Amino acid sequence: MSTAQSKEYHKNSMKNIRAAINRHIHDLDRDIDIVRDKEFRKANETLDGILKKNFEKGLFRPTKHKQIITMNDLEKINSYLYSSDDPIILRFRVWYNIAMHFVTRWIEFHQQLQINSFEFHLDENNREYASSSHEMKQKNWQGGLESEETINDKRMYSCEGDRCPVASLKMLILKTDPDATSLFNHINKDALSSKTPHILQLWYTNISVKSYQFTRFMADVSKNSSCSMMYTAHCLRATAIQAMSDAGFEIRHIMYMSGHRNEASVRSYSRDCSTLQKKSMSDTLSTLSTGRAPPQTGMPTPMAVQNNPASDSVISVLAARDTPNVNTMNAALSSNNFMSSGFISNSAFHNCTFQINNPQ
Repeated sequence: MSTAQSKEYHKNSMKNIRAAINRHIHDLDRDIDIVRDKEFRKANETLDGILKKNFEKGLFRPTKHKQIITMNDLEKINSYLYSSDDPIILRFRVWYNIAMHFVTRWIEFHQQLQINSFEFHLDENNREYASSSHEMKQKNWQGGLESEETINDKRMYSCEGDRCPVASLKMLILKTDPDATSLFNHINKDALSSKTPHILQLWYTNISVKSYQFTRFMADVSKNSSCSMMYTAHCLRATAIQAMSDAGFEIRHIMYMSGHRNEASVRSYSRDCSTLQKKSMSDTLSTLSTGRAPPQTGMPTPMAVQNNPASDSVISVLAARDTPNVNTMNAALSSNNFMSSGFISNSAFHNCTFQINNPQ
């Protein structure tokens, strides 16, 4: 940051100050809105002009969002968290899995977790999953008279092998003192000092982890995993949302998992492309500017068409869309398999004829 930039308030700081003054006036029961009332139009235009002038002078500083965990660091973290089943790593692993799978809001969520906060069920395909057994207070759900019900059917599914998140959660519960009420508790001294903790029946006491101690979890995981930087717990939430966006999930489904109520809030997280995507787009544009064929990028098939019986038809339709003088597209699209996040929901067609051939 330059000296000139340091002397100017950030755009978001200016907006937050205005919003704080507006809230204070509202709390005083004054029928005044300094953001929208026409009496304050000149003041807001002045603020807008100052921000634009700072932008022209190069004094504008971009907003710093929460860091997305890189793929290399994610691999290091996973290797560390599944390197052994000692009490410290197991507690980190369960905390990390819950934060990722339930896209949690950091301390606000974890400090409410009780030993009975999760139930274990089998779905219609006989696959086990863990889900929340009760509502929890969150930023958008405060539990008052006007509050809507929280979303409790988020699921953390089991998986094969020795890296099953559900199995880790069950093991943590099994190794916790029966008198404990919280899910995350202090580690038993015997379990900490023992070179063979697996032979001990209990690893965790009935003394719950304090709120401030959760703030150290991700820093400790980053350090013990030898990550390239020190990540915060909120980085997990940002990484989870970005990953779902990159995988092609619809924004309404991401909002279901993250608990956001409007799309703009989700887009503030899902704001960037992965390194692989940026490289692939650059190679594509290099084809235009250099005339050379792009290298093999190894870009994965989008989730919207991956493992989809209709994917070949979708790809052929996309290719036909760019063919000159083609106004009839034949596509064998299954209504049960074709995802609404595909090209139809994100495209506009004019004066086209669609012919859907059902193979049945």
